[in-house]
Amino acid sequence: MILPPHKTSFHAQHSAIGAHSSFTLGMHGAPGGLALEKGSPANGAVYVGTMVDDKITVMPFFEHMNNSEIARFDHQNQPETCHDALTVLSSEEITRDYRFASDHFISEGIHFEVISSFGPLPDPSQNNNTINKRAACPCVFARLTVDNSQGSQTKTALFALGEHGCPMPIQEPGHFTGFLFGNGDLGFATDADVYPLQCFDLSKAKKPDGTPLVPRFGGSYGFMMDVPAGECKTMDISLATYRSGKATLGLEMPYWYTRYFSDLHEVLEYALHNKEWYFDQAAQRDAELDASPLNDSQKFLIAHASHSYYGSTQWFEESGKPFWNVNEGEYRMHNTFDLTVDMLFYEMIYSPWTVKNVLETFITRYSYYDRVRLPGYNKTYPGGISFTHDMGNHNNFSPKGYSSYEISGIDRRCFSYMTHEQLVNWICCTGVYMSQTKDESFLTRHLNTVKDCYTSMINRDHPYPSKRNGVMNCESSRCHGGGEITTYDSLDTSLGQARNNLYLAVKSWAAYLALAELFKQADETTLSKEATASAKLCAATVTSKWDDELGYIPAVFENDNQSAIIPAIEGLVFPKVMGLNDAIDPEGPYGEFIATLKRHFEAVFRPGICLYPDKGWKLSSTADNSWMSKICLSQYVARAVLGIDFGDEQAAHDEAHMDWQIFGSTFNACSDQFSSGKAMASLYYPRIVTNILWMSE
Repeated sequence: MILPPHKTSFHAQHSAIGAHSSFTLGMHGAPGGLALEKGSPANGAVYVGTMVDDKITVMPFFEHMNNSEIARFDHQNQPETCHDALTVLSSEEITRDYRFASDHFISEGIHFEVISSFGPLPDPSQNNNTINKRAACPCVFARLTVDNSQGSQTKTALFALGEHGCPMPIQEPGHFTGFLFGNGDLGFATDADVYPLQCFDLSKAKKPDGTPLVPRFGGSYGFMMDVPAGECKTMDISLATYRSGKATLGLEMPYWYTRYFSDLHEVLEYALHNKEWYFDQAAQRDAELDASPLNDSQKFLIAHASHSYYGSTQWFEESGKPFWNVNEGEYRMHNTFDLTVDMLFYEMIYSPWTVKNVLETFITRYSYYDRVRLPGYNKTYPGGISFTHDMGNHNNFSPKGYSSYEISGIDRRCFSYMTHEQLVNWICCTGVYMSQTKDESFLTRHLNTVKDCYTSMINRDHPYPSKRNGVMNCESSRCHGGGEITTYDSLDTSLGQARNNLYLAVKSWAAYLALAELFKQADETTLSKEATASAKLCAATVTSKWDDELGYIPAVFENDNQSAIIPAIEGLVFPKVMGLNDAIDPEGPYGEFIATLKRHFEAVFRPGICLYPDKGWKLSSTADNSWMSKICLSQYVARAVLGIDFGDEQAAHDEAHMDWQIFGSTFNACSDQFSSGKAMASLYYPRIVTNILWMSE
């Protein structure tokens, strides 16, 4: 979509699949550039523009342009600055066309495009090396076109990076020209007919006679390409990262791409040689989103989320087998399970094998068995299996059975255990995976785990079967006297407390349905009936909590809680995507439950309760803290499951959320956690890809 001028200045990530790298740019007057394993934008500069004689015109993708030659080496020339010959284009002079797999910046005679190609990621265990190598290549592309067809003198196209460190130039005449920097783990190259640029000051990139000055020293480096009058030329650039050897601790693993590429030089060369394939794939993605009937704000949010997701991904090799990891944005926690369950819908479209890979890693390394207790009592009872919140952080993998996040003895605050939430997440992910892949071997291998999950679910309800109501009532022994929380960890009790929580109760209902379906597929008829009975019990309990005086269901079923929450409806997404249409049919076996949840949503979705003045969605009436990923998910459920038509207001909601990203998270690219439209945490985040569900409506 083409953005209006006042909405063109914001950062976006452009990332290779599985490399945890990003070429980040787009915010005017801000640092950015190429970075590896960094949960935020790079601290460099990107110079894109043209030179005519000694006049330079550039796009505003840098914070400042220091002349380090003057400051440090040439004290006699202090009055001179590099800004003397520099013209920086304004927002009004740049058109930004932001798309699914590309980002375009267009000014008079200049078209700069960043291409981050993606598509269905082949299962590496079932494809040949040629396909795997192409999929694993840790590279994105830039394309700079300078149109001088109407000009009367030569223009010089300019692409350079600055403040990334001092690089090593690569020149292979007739082949490609490039630079390696950052200890050889970052670099860029082009196969166009260019001459290299490396200097302290862009205004001195050429000698007085017009020939290039390349001292192999200085903090600005890139390419210059002459475009004679009457001509139009294009410069294609590969931007890549490469980390050799073991990249992690705890589990020592190299990146998957090291199977196919020996170094960064080889990556850059391969990418340029195969660039047309990547360009075609990116064009296919762009066309898919363009063709959807979504409004422009929705298309923007889907594109922005997808760009951010890939920037957090890592594709490792563990003992000859693939290991998939998604970092939690700025926090860099590994495969955070309450993100996995939301990114599930995106990954089931583009890489279902990664879903299986993560689920199996949780079984083999990040599961545990506990006991449970009733609140207020010390006596413990049998609990069961559950899964950790994450697998580690910052390339350090946690010991078996433990996350980097969860701490014992904390009572329902950030860093408390999420035992019940993560149990439900594994079940729901497995239910969706099986329903969409029919992977019988997976279910056969892990049927005992599925059975253990059901036992664990009912044990967390109540130790005595006669007192069970289908809702979590017990706390894990791992809490050591404290209480569990949900993924809404920094929210108040309305969404933060796990026990007797409306959000988690509806999600538990979905988990019971998924278990019943999994047992049905495995010909475990008795267990399937028992899980169905648990689902009915849970639905009946939630329905009974309707409060006529409040006019909705309170967020927590204890302590006279009166908070109103939108995520009460979140769990309905799972039967929807599993194809369990009877379960969400208003005339089906859970009809009263579905009708009550719809009535609840309509009651709380009002200004001053769960709607901000700008029409943005507010997840809880009692907390100014909303997650964009969860808003996107609840929007889908409201429309696709509950059949709610927002009419003309839909565009206003979407535009508000788009503005949250553009104006509320300008520097941090796509972010998740907002307070009154301003990004407050969960920056540079992958989870917002829940909005891919909109394309299926």
